[in-house]
Amino acid sequence: MPRATWVYPEKGEPYLKGDGPPNPSRGPMIMGDLPDFVSPIDQRAYSGRAGLREHCAVHNVVPTADLAGLPIRTTGVQETRSPGEIKRDAETRRRVVIEKVNQHYR
Repeated sequence: MPRATWVYPEKGEPYLKGDGPPNPSRGPMIMGDLPDFVSPIDQRAYSGRAGLREHCAVHNVVPTADLAGLPIRTTGVQETRSPGEIKRDAETRRRVVIEKVNQHYR
């Protein structure tokens, strides 16, 4: 569970950091459950968000939707970068992937 930080302004109500001051016009958000799916790993059917969490925990995987924004590695293109640039790019790509995956464990 992520750590919560409360902000206590001199004037006004306290609020959670990142949420901003309370907005009475903003109500709760209601989201529908995820559709059932069949795992490509073990061919079992999983139902809803709880099923997705179970599937990810059992197989130690992350949903691809959570990996949006990761750098894409191209193949089949003639390399024009120097060996030093290739190494730096690989290290940067590795760091970004690690940060993205670790977001799920904070």
